[in-house]
Amino acid sequence: MFETHVDTLYLWVGLGTVSVAVLGIIVGLPTTAPPDATGAAATIDEVATSPPGSLAHRRLVAEEWALDSRRIRLRTDGGTATARLVRPVVPARTDQLRTVLAGERPSAVYHSTDAFRRDIREGRNTEAAWRPAPDRLTVRHVAWGGNDVTIVG
Repeated sequence: MFETHVDTLYLWVGLGTVSVAVLGIIVGLPTTAPPDATGAAATIDEVATSPPGSLAHRRLVAEEWALDSRRIRLRTDGGTATARLVRPVVPARTDQLRTVLAGERPSAVYHSTDAFRRDIREGRNTEAAWRPAPDRLTVRHVAWGGNDVTIVG
């Protein structure tokens, strides 16, 4: 008596609208998981709390990253992740800091401990901007001339 006929136009239009809406939701979902910022922060914190001379590497799966003295941020298509660091670090933004991070002694790179200290201070105070992420994160704890610092790059 009050049956709904499946072949009625409004039912097919409604079903099509719901299908398109569901498809839009599914297509809008991220295809990958957000990056692992807490794992990267744990690696940095492990070296920062270890004795000078400590070194660690960690594979980064991220398209972009931003690092300042107190946090690391990683970004992919799957989202953005942020993690705070236990101790302040110095991002290796200058050629000299990258050379020390690569394994060279600070005394071979800098002409004085004051020059090293200035580079550290400048690295800590530079605003973190999004940059292409490296494939591998390198962390090194260095002490020289009263400067005890963890360099990250």
